[in-house]
Amino acid sequence: MSTTYDKERFETILSVDDMLDKYYDYSLTFRKCSECPGFGGTWSCPVFDFDPLAYWKQFREFRFIVDRVSNEGAATVEEAQGRLFAEKKVYDAEMLSLEGFFPGSKSLAAQECNLCKKCARLSGLPCVHPDSMRYALESLGMLAVRMVPDCFGFDVLWSDGTSIPDYYILAGGLLTK
Repeated sequence: MSTTYDKERFETILSVDDMLDKYYDYSLTFRKCSECPGFGGTWSCPVFDFDPLAYWKQFREFRFIVDRVSNEGAATVEEAQGRLFAEKKVYDAEMLSLEGFFPGSKSLAAQECNLCKKCARLSGLPCVHPDSMRYALESLGMLAVRMVPDCFGFDVLWSDGTSIPDYYILAGGLLTK
């Protein structure tokens, strides 16, 4: 099992208005989300009790932050995914900590929330960690699969469950007013 690997960070600042024009397609992301086996399984996933477009419009800028996690040396799909999940915890904590430097800001997590082993939503209860649960770009209607190559010049790669892509990405960032 390889324990060392590369991780690169990419950042840019985007206007929320420009993002909405270029990358917002809630009907498409909702459809993709609904195909996920975990759909509706966390409070960070649709269906929401608010309008995602209105959520975006509260903010002026988005600091788009992507970590590219190398799968070089990963012997199995599970090892590569283990790297991703370990880095996701670090990434999400870093995004949340950025809020302390920008009053009124909100971070966006990479993928769905995984703070709890079983989300309270599954039991019809409110979020146990509303202070730290954050939404993902895609859950709020942004097409990260288009944003990444447009902003940073590389593609989002996927595994079919048996192959190991060269890298995985963690995409999120910080919304500011």
